[in-house]
Amino acid sequence: MKKYFLTFMLLGFLSANAQVKHEVAAVGGAGMHSLKYDVLGGNNPMKFGFKAGLNYTLFFTDMWGIGVGAEFARYNNHVTLPDGLRYGVPTDDPARTDINIMMGYNEKQTLSAVNIPLTLQFNAPVGKVRFYALAGAKLGIPFKATYTATADNITRGTFDGTYYWDNASFDNYSSSGDLNVKKVSAALTGELGVKFQLSEIVWLYLGGYIDYGLNNVRKDGTQANLVDFTYNASQKPVVTDGRSVFALNNATNKANLVAFGGTLRLGFNFGGKKKEPKPVPEPLVIVERDTIVKEKEVVREVVRDIIVRDTIIKEVIKEIPQEIKQTMIKLSNTLFAFDRFNLTEEAIIELDKVVSWLKQNPDINVEIEGHTDNRGSAEYNQNLSTERAKSVYDYFVNKGVASHRLAYKGYGLIRPIADNATEAGRQQNRRVELKIIQ
Repeated sequence: MKKYFLTFMLLGFLSANAQVKHEVAAVGGAGMHSLKYDVLGGNNPMKFGFKAGLNYTLFFTDMWGIGVGAEFARYNNHVTLPDGLRYGVPTDDPARTDINIMMGYNEKQTLSAVNIPLTLQFNAPVGKVRFYALAGAKLGIPFKATYTATADNITRGTFDGTYYWDNASFDNYSSSGDLNVKKVSAALTGELGVKFQLSEIVWLYLGGYIDYGLNNVRKDGTQANLVDFTYNASQKPVVTDGRSVFALNNATNKANLVAFGGTLRLGFNFGGKKKEPKPVPEPLVIVERDTIVKEKEVVREVVRDIIVRDTIIKEVIKEIPQEIKQTMIKLSNTLFAFDRFNLTEEAIIELDKVVSWLKQNPDINVEIEGHTDNRGSAEYNQNLSTERAKSVYDYFVNKGVASHRLAYKGYGLIRPIADNATEAGRQQNRRVELKIIQ
């Protein structure tokens, strides 16, 4: 009991913490669908069949889901018996045996069923083209099973252990009726393939499937002849009843529903919460001048003269205009000498103003970002940008800014904001920025 309780709690936890999504899919498939059984002395190859239905899947994570559905399936057989094959059937007289001799015998069988699959689905975690796999079980409800048999000739005779004699012969024989099958079938099922995202909510699945029946769907038959007859008033034999070879205990063994083929499904997804991107704060760039934009009024002031309230500072950081960003980027190159990461005297003067601003706003945390142009290797520029960002970080810490409010990272040459083909562009790309972080 404890094991089942823990399993239930685990599934509940997954559902509560995942982006739960639902999928309704139209499913179709075709391939070899048959009642698989052996016929004594004859052939029963698998024949073409199909399935179609609807499926619902609950995805409790991006990778895992549980599905249930309903589908119509058609199974087909074509039994043939070799010419001259004889079936013996015991009679009430222990000394005598009825003999059935067939020539050109063919029998077509069809079974229709409603299947209810219950499956566990696995998806590759990301991408618009994903591998997927299904595994589970199917409960089947056969609701119609029929046969049609024809033969060039069927002869009924008797053998008494010593002599054989004919009793009746029927040319161009035909018979049809119902197959004697059970009301429930069970099968294991599996599916493997690739799914393609056609739109935000629509997925196309292409794959292959296999179903293997677990139980014998053939009801116990009888020790009976393929054809029963009587004599009319003219003593001519007349057929009174015909049977399928499927019904004869002495002709067939147990029958399983087996299918495999290709499948196509069109899935429509709904539900689940979309992951909203986290807002990216505008960076505060170390500059000589700053611009405050508020209610369409532009006010320019020298950085050392800026003394504003926390609310105004936060508004400036979130709403820095593009033209001011470009000005900041141009001036940020004065922090370091070329190909160096030691702070210049001019940079230290400006950095002191930023230190003062950070101390006045203890609730603001920042990340120091270092960037370079594309001269030199990527590895070299990565190291240079990291060292430059760390130099600024170390300066802030040494000046009394708490280290837990600061972070630094070098981005090398991967985030240019201007064309590296020109000197002016490269100068803009050599920059250090401050970004508000949580």
